[in-house]
Amino acid sequence: MSIQASKDNRSGNSCSECQRRKQKCSREWPCNHCQARKVPHLCQFGSKKSQHSSPGETSLDAKAQKRSISESNDESPFTRDRSQENAQDSLKAWGYMPGHVHFNLGHIEQVGQTSSHTSSSMGPDSNHEVERVLHVIPQRSLTDAIVSHFLTVVNYRYNSIYAPTFTEQYVRWWADRAQDRKLSTEFTCLLLRVCSYSVQYLSTVLRKTIEFELACSYQTLTERFSRAADQLSASFSPSEISVERVQEQFLRGAWLKSESKIVESWHALGCSIRAAQELGLDKERTIEGLSEFDVEIRRRLWTLLYIWDWQMSAWLGRPHMIDQRNCSFIFPSLRLDGSKTDPDLLSPFAHIALQAQLARRVAMLMGDTESMGNLSAQQVFAIESDCEDFLTTLPSIFRFEDPVLRLDGEHPYYVFQRCQLHVVIYMTMFDPLKPYLTREPKQSASPYDDRIRAIGVDVSLKLLKASRVLFDHEFPINARFHLVVFCLFDTATTLCSAMIHDVDSGLPGYEEIMDAVEDALGCLHQLSLTTKLGALSYKFLYKLVHGTSVLSRHDPQGKRQRTSSGIPKPPQPPPNDLVAPAVPVSTAPMVDAVLQQPTTDDLSFDLDQFLQQNPLDTSVELDFGGLEEIWTYGDLNLDSFLNQGSEGNEVPQ
Repeated sequence: MSIQASKDNRSGNSCSECQRRKQKCSREWPCNHCQARKVPHLCQFGSKKSQHSSPGETSLDAKAQKRSISESNDESPFTRDRSQENAQDSLKAWGYMPGHVHFNLGHIEQVGQTSSHTSSSMGPDSNHEVERVLHVIPQRSLTDAIVSHFLTVVNYRYNSIYAPTFTEQYVRWWADRAQDRKLSTEFTCLLLRVCSYSVQYLSTVLRKTIEFELACSYQTLTERFSRAADQLSASFSPSEISVERVQEQFLRGAWLKSESKIVESWHALGCSIRAAQELGLDKERTIEGLSEFDVEIRRRLWTLLYIWDWQMSAWLGRPHMIDQRNCSFIFPSLRLDGSKTDPDLLSPFAHIALQAQLARRVAMLMGDTESMGNLSAQQVFAIESDCEDFLTTLPSIFRFEDPVLRLDGEHPYYVFQRCQLHVVIYMTMFDPLKPYLTREPKQSASPYDDRIRAIGVDVSLKLLKASRVLFDHEFPINARFHLVVFCLFDTATTLCSAMIHDVDSGLPGYEEIMDAVEDALGCLHQLSLTTKLGALSYKFLYKLVHGTSVLSRHDPQGKRQRTSSGIPKPPQPPPNDLVAPAVPVSTAPMVDAVLQQPTTDDLSFDLDQFLQQNPLDTSVELDFGGLEEIWTYGDLNLDSFLNQGSEGNEVPQ
């Protein structure tokens, strides 16, 4: 893995911590002692100007500063206010972005140098806004449990928060609250976002404890946290920007994704990207004077926002909010939380940095082509080849074949990150192949269509297997994670479209395809008991498979026993709420037993009743149940086939 290192990572002098502790410093950030003490965020090297200042110069500067303060006491209030006014306010008022040439004039402080520890809203009005939402935060012991669960489990999905500094701020926040001091508005808002997102993924034991102590469901609690954070976030003006604000907007988008509110999540992503740009996270020239730690955190945040924008644009057909053609940034170094002794012990942010690297590689191969549907066959082959090459460069713990598993016990987040990374890589490979699988008949675009369709089938089957591994790891506690549902649904539906369009029966592996689709349908049925998107996805895919004759002819369920109505009964939940062990991929048909899970969206339904209310009449347009808002279903080119009649209503023997 080649993660680009930051510039000037070696200093001429020891870091501030080693100087304070009188230790020999390795003079490379983070230094040997700070990393060993697990405080790499405290490792800071002074600027060259301060390093080369002599004691005499320091004394003279102090005297000059003292004299300046004394003289300022004789000035009028008007003159004093004008002298204290920050010169950059004029540039802010005009709306110049950080890094603009005007910010380099004179010695004006960079607008983008807001530290991750800075809180700008500390006035009486902001404190009043904080007081209005404090009642939402429960007692210290319960809040500690929720925050600890986030930092030790949930945060490893994206690593949008650096745990050591957040913990310091969290302890300080409670101390300030206990002593009735003003509380940071930005951190209070971020804390509420952390709590709202953490509660969505509570373990069974912790969820039951918190629900008992607070006498409310975890769904009520997560919504309560989110509303309070929204209320506090609305009190900020667009110009009040800090790293905490970018983080809390990102977590809002993550929360909305888990709530199956994908459109709202995309808009929250836009707010987070604009806030990051306002802070200058996308511009390297705004980092002058910042510590190595602050630079690393800024780069991580921008990398995270970049891959979210890339994935939502590529997979949902939404426009990019970050200019891909003019986008260039330095990847985080990952030295902050890496290991110098064990090469396999990677930074928890490594899987995000790898996704960003893959995205940049694909963007370069696409060039000026904005849509996957407009790629030439040569570009498609180039992307597939480059992704295959990328697979060979993966670190040992993330390899597809024979990954290093010795660290999984002590660092269980590697298991999820490995699953997530595999799914994302296969989704990246699958994306440019979709148009070739879903084209209308007789619309061949190149002599390579059949070859690309064969590659598409192979990649899609690998993707569904990787998606099943992710499902087995996440279900049922973490079933809300959007990738769990989306990859199963999108891939299976695309394969169904491919079979429908295969009028010449040239598509390889019909039985293997339908086995994979059936397995995805079984997973979606289980997810339909837990999430809104799972219910909507299952509803659509079931109607597509059993309402289209070409699919129902190949459906393996046709060989199984039918009910009197001709529709196979869906798996029924047993009378208890225990969690079953994950079913292996090869033995997970749709009729396997599905165990009852809490229905957070109140969308569980009886399938027989649903089919009575929604007959499989393909002469009318299928009801997408809101999926059309987030999913480019039009690219499947199913309209002409869904209007052929209703001969596919009955599933054959």
